[in-house]
Amino acid sequence: MKTKSTLLFPAVVFFSIIYTAAYAQVVPVNEQDSLALVDLYNSTNGSAWRFNGNWLTAQPVRTWYGITVTGRRVTEIDLNRNNLKGHIPSSLGNLSNLHYLNLNLNQINGIIPASFGNLSNLDYLGLSDNQLSGSIPSSLGNLSNLNDLNLGTNQLSSHIPSSLGNLVNLVSLYLAHNQLTGSIPSTLGNLSNLNDLGIEENRLNGNIPPSLGNLLNLRYLILYNNQLSGNIPSSLGKLANLSDLELDGNQLSGSIPSSIGNLINLSFLSLTNNQLSGSIPLSVGKLVNLGGMELSSNKLSGSIPASIGNLSNLYELLLSNNQLSGSIPSSIGNPVNLVFLYLNNNQLSGTIPSELGNLINLSFLNLSHNKLSGKIPAGLANLPQSLYTFDLSYNLFTYNGMQLVAQSQPFAIYNHQALIPVHQNGNTLSVSAGGTLKNNTYKWFKVGQAGNTTIKGDSVFHPSENGRYFTTVTNSVATQLTLKSDTIKYTAPATLSTPAIASSENIIQQQDKKNLFLVYPNPAKNILHVQTSGKVILALTDQSGKILLTKTIEGNGVINVTQLTGGIYYLKNNTTGAVHKVIVSK
Repeated sequence: MKTKSTLLFPAVVFFSIIYTAAYAQVVPVNEQDSLALVDLYNSTNGSAWRFNGNWLTAQPVRTWYGITVTGRRVTEIDLNRNNLKGHIPSSLGNLSNLHYLNLNLNQINGIIPASFGNLSNLDYLGLSDNQLSGSIPSSLGNLSNLNDLNLGTNQLSSHIPSSLGNLVNLVSLYLAHNQLTGSIPSTLGNLSNLNDLGIEENRLNGNIPPSLGNLLNLRYLILYNNQLSGNIPSSLGKLANLSDLELDGNQLSGSIPSSIGNLINLSFLSLTNNQLSGSIPLSVGKLVNLGGMELSSNKLSGSIPASIGNLSNLYELLLSNNQLSGSIPSSIGNPVNLVFLYLNNNQLSGTIPSELGNLINLSFLNLSHNKLSGKIPAGLANLPQSLYTFDLSYNLFTYNGMQLVAQSQPFAIYNHQALIPVHQNGNTLSVSAGGTLKNNTYKWFKVGQAGNTTIKGDSVFHPSENGRYFTTVTNSVATQLTLKSDTIKYTAPATLSTPAIASSENIIQQQDKKNLFLVYPNPAKNILHVQTSGKVILALTDQSGKILLTKTIEGNGVINVTQLTGGIYYLKNNTTGAVHKVIVSK
């Protein structure tokens, strides 16, 4: 008997399987479920769907395209991107065993039925990229098993219902690209399992609720392009798992909280186009995984923190259109993967740090509309010539190093620099334009008088009469830039005993001076030789009259000009009052 029973067992199992399969084919789906599907087909122009295989035929419901049946109940509807047009019938709310509903990327209009709140077993609801309007039903807060709610890219309006804070199993909430108004409900801080929160591109106002700092599992917080106001809550600094924080395009004010430095997993930070003020917190230097930092178009002040140089993964740094001051920290040259560097439209001063030449991956560099000055560092020639943006315009630069920029960066923009001052020394006017003197052409103008005096390779001008004068300077290499001077009121010296400056050839000496002196070579590169007819005290000044050094020479002597930058200087014999113009060439 035992053997017989054992032999019969496989046959019983076999026939049981066949019976179950056959039963599943013949037993009809729950009538209420079937009717709801028929309503969906008729309400959304089912005959024009991209795929509608077996729908409304004699074939079992489980064979209809996009439908999954378990037992007698419909458990899944997946008609994503299937050309549904029309409205969602409220009868879909009768599918009480439905787990998955995906109607994304269709052309459905009308409202979201309040009856969806009856789908208590639903764990995915996707209605994005349609033309749905009206409000989000508060009844959706009943869907306690929901993991993913995607209503983005529709025309939904009114408030976000606070009842969504009941969806404690929610992992992803996406309501972006709608016309939602009102404030973000603080109840969203109850969604402790939430990973992704996207409510960007709406019309939300009010403050960012501090309760969002309770979402310790959050990875993405995307709220850009709304009308949010108030401060950035310091509680957001508790979101240690956050990877992406985008609050740009709002009306946020106050300072950037230093707690933002706690977001050590942050890879992208965008706070642009707000009304944030105060300084950039030093704590941003702790964001070692940060790739993009966008803080442009605010009211930020103070200096750029040197700690930004710690961000070795940084590829984008946008600080433009603020009120930042001070110098550019040399540490900005540390993130060698930097591709975008925008510091334009601030009040930055000082020189460009040579370390910027380390940024060999840079494609966009904009330093325009600041107060930067001094020599352009030679290291910038190391930057790739394929730079799409290299903008130094609207600063205080001269041709000092600008020739290198013109030669190494074919797409560079460096025009519109500030006015350069005109210096008067005796009956001589001059300017300091930088660059190689032989490449410079100076045109001197007298206000109210047509024409000009053109001098090539020499900035010194001897006016023939009193008046108001200014000059323009062009350079044969840096052709994009024309430097312009301020205007000076010139009054000729009262007597011939007033010292006059010698010409560039050093052949015009002071009249009625017995103790003349010679200077050679001129231009000089390293050593300037001086010959006098006696013991004299000499003073070397720049064009503004600032004394750079003094030296006593008797007979013959030398002055070391190695440390001086190229340009025009004046050597005055303090004993006799005679003056030579000295050109230092580098």
